[in-house]
Parts: sequence; C-alpha cells; structure tokens
Amino acid sequence: MTLKRPDNFKEEDLYEPIRKWLVNNGFAVQAEVVDCDIVGIKDEELHIIELKKGFNLQLVYQCLERQRLSDHVYAAIPIPKKGKRGKSLKNAKTLLGRLGIGLIVVHLYNKNSMVELISEAKKTSPRKNARRQKRVQKEIDNRSGNYNRGGVNGKIITAYREASILIFLLLQDLVEASAADLKKLGAPPNTGNILRDNHYGWFHKIARGRFTFDVDMEVINEDYIEVVNYYKEVILKNSNDQ
Repeated sequence: MTLKRPDNFKEEDLYEPIRKWLVNNGFAVQAEVVDCDIVGIKDEELHIIELKKGFNLQLVYQCLERQRLSDHVYAAIPIPKKGKRGKSLKNAKTLLGRLGIGLIVVHLYNKNSMVELISEAKKTSPRKNARRQKRVQKEIDNRSGNYNRGGVNGKIITAYREASILIFLLLQDLVEASAADLKKLGAPPNTGNILRDNHYGWFHKIARGRFTFDVDMEVINEDYIEVVNYYKEVILKNSNDQ
C-alpha cells in the first residue's frame, strides 16, 4: 500500500514523529521551552529543533537566534513534494550548511511518518547567551513531564503553570493556607510570589498572608488534566501518606 501525504497538515504535526525519532536515539525531549519548539538533551548537551511547514527566512532567523543557546541547532520541515532531488531542498541544505544549521525532513504521511537527518549542525562562532542557556535548562529541570507539542500556538505547560496547578490542588484540600503551609506539603519555593501575583486568576487573598482558590476544579481539569493526574499520583499521595 502506498503511503499518502495528508493534503492539509499543521506545523504541530511534525512534532510527534520528531519526538519519537529523538527518543529512539537516546534523547530526553521537551517541547515549547523558552520559545524553542523542541529541545532534546543528550550527554548534557542541548539540541534545539525549530519546526516550519516549509523552508523560509523566518525559520533561518529563528535558528540563527537559537545558536546563541547551542551549537546543535536544526531546522525541521516536511519533505518537499519533489523529494530530496528537488532544487528547493538542495538550496535549503546549502544555505543552512553555510550557517552551521542542521536540516531534518519529515516524510509526513497519514500513518507511519518517517524522519530523516539530511545534514548535521556544525559548531559556529556566535557568542552564547549564558543567562538564556540557564533559563532554558532551569525551565526543563522544573517541569514534571512533557505535556506540550512543538509548533502549537496556545496554552503551554510551563514550569510556572505546573507550580500554579500544584498550589491549586493543595488548596483544594486545605481550603485556605499560607505560602509556608503549602511549601511544607511540597509546593515550590516561589509559592508566595505565585499566590501574590495571581497571574492566572486562580487564587484569592482572604487575609494577610492567607489565600484560597478562586476557580472551579472542573476548569483546571478541562485544560490541564495530565498535570493534575501527575500531581495527584505523586505529590498529593505522598503528602497524605505522611
């Protein structure tokens, strides 16, 4: 049976084949990390992959910016309709190669999509942004799992959002509490700031230093059920056992 490329696809459809390919090659993978579509970690090195539905200058600019974070930066696109022998892919490979950017193509089909490495990334000379590198690594370290899909526009499960969900769940049992009370049960060190800033409108101050929740559990479940299930299984279970 001949594999058929879908007529309509989204940028995010490139993510799952690449994620599986990276995992099969020994990488730990996170999506949507500080503006990076995909970050793979192997041997303590960051490999950054930017996704696009087709090759364009915006993709090149994004990859050049990511080279300030890592020497391992790749552009990922679906294989052009004329395949590897087509002029467009050859031109993309040439341009990216001169810039030290690797190229990955996805043979995107309705089923059994395949990933192919066309060219490796090369070490370049751009001055690295150490503070931004640490920000990327910190964001990855503070996430409990990979809940995002690269290339998706919308709500991203950041470490900050995860921490807010955990605090909300803890307040479900306590009804009201201080930041110190919550941290004793496993809430993160920045709990006080999260409660005071109330970035998502989930919390409500009822007295000096004491807070409660201000949104229904159904709303949190609807948008973040994977994270909720994780914390109920790991964090909340441990606090109840103590």
